[in-house]
Amino acid sequence: MTEYPSLLLVFAAGLLSFLSPCILPLIPSYLSILGTVGGKVKNREGQEPPQQEARKSILLVATVCFVLGFTAVFIVLSIIMSVTFLLMGGVSVYIRVAAGIIVIVLGLNVLFDFISILNYEKRFPFSEKLRGLPGAFIAGAAFGAGWTPCVGPILAGVLFLAGQSGKAGIAAFYLGVYSLGLGIPFLLAAAFFDRFLVRSAWFRARLPVIRKISGVLLIVIGFLILSDRFSALNKALQKWQFHYTETHVPAEIQPAPGITGEAAGMERVFREAGFRLLTTRVNPIDFTLPLLNGGSAALSSYRGNVVILNFWATWCPPCRNEMPSMEALYRRLHDKGLEILAVDLNEDKADVQQFIKNGNFTFPVLLDEKNEAAYQYGISAIPTSFILDQDGMIASKIVGGMDWDTPKVIAALEALLMSGAAMQE
Repeated sequence: MTEYPSLLLVFAAGLLSFLSPCILPLIPSYLSILGTVGGKVKNREGQEPPQQEARKSILLVATVCFVLGFTAVFIVLSIIMSVTFLLMGGVSVYIRVAAGIIVIVLGLNVLFDFISILNYEKRFPFSEKLRGLPGAFIAGAAFGAGWTPCVGPILAGVLFLAGQSGKAGIAAFYLGVYSLGLGIPFLLAAAFFDRFLVRSAWFRARLPVIRKISGVLLIVIGFLILSDRFSALNKALQKWQFHYTETHVPAEIQPAPGITGEAAGMERVFREAGFRLLTTRVNPIDFTLPLLNGGSAALSSYRGNVVILNFWATWCPPCRNEMPSMEALYRRLHDKGLEILAVDLNEDKADVQQFIKNGNFTFPVLLDEKNEAAYQYGISAIPTSFILDQDGMIASKIVGGMDWDTPKVIAALEALLMSGAAMQE
């Protein structure tokens, strides 16, 4: 599995867990107990605030500790799951298939309730000895470690989904998102307890529908795990996450301050090409990614060349539109020291190969299978391109599609190539 699980899907799973028949009707009981478990709070003067405000403060702070308690348990479980997938190595594909089938069965059971053993419920009772905020944290941990027929299957599905990354940090992050989806309603219910009691009646009347939605969500997650096609959903979400820009951001008309002499001439040709030359070059974050045609490449290995680092995707129209001009530029200046690295964002390798083959593009294509490089470079719109000089420093950034094979662009890049060559001499 090479993709991150969807943040939206995981967050929605947390919300559905809160709205499940096993939790929502019991929220008033949970909060009533937390209001007493949390103990007493004092204001800055060391005095207890008025009774009503004190109760609200105690309840809210205790609920925060309660949420942190079950979040800690969920994150520990996610780390265990991810390490299990990592240690299994070559048999992880069989674990993925088994996990997909299990999640589908859990989803069907949520809908049709045909496995009676899953209706077993284990809750750790609150002890009268649990006092203060540590007691609320322990209560939350006990809540997270228990099993309910509504929350257990959803949590299992999210754990299987997140664990496939084989990276503890990633799995923990996504269980944190699940906990956020489950915990935010808890906090809102504590902060607006009276209103919650009124509004929750509407949700309680629709618990059967919510249960069906949860079952369908689990089945969808199961099929995505089973078929290893989570990338299909992820690609659709990428179109929302990484919007595309038709034209590149125009450069400033006035010369950048502080540039004189030869550098001013370089700045002028860049400005004429529609680029902005950075007054202070930026050291890029190095990364190593797999190449489309096999092997891998590190950005730092191209030092000594002028590099156009382009982030793109096949579904992005301006990305597709600028590719032919990039190819023409590459063929024109490659022998003079220009490299183009096209970093594809989390798409199916076969789709990318077909696009590159159809376009007869010859520059190197790297596969950012988990959007790690995109996140490191803060990519929010594509195409986004960085021009690196021969010292490996970022000289310019361009957001949006453009025509790369124009006389002014060629002149700017040739000037950068000659500048580097002159320094080497």
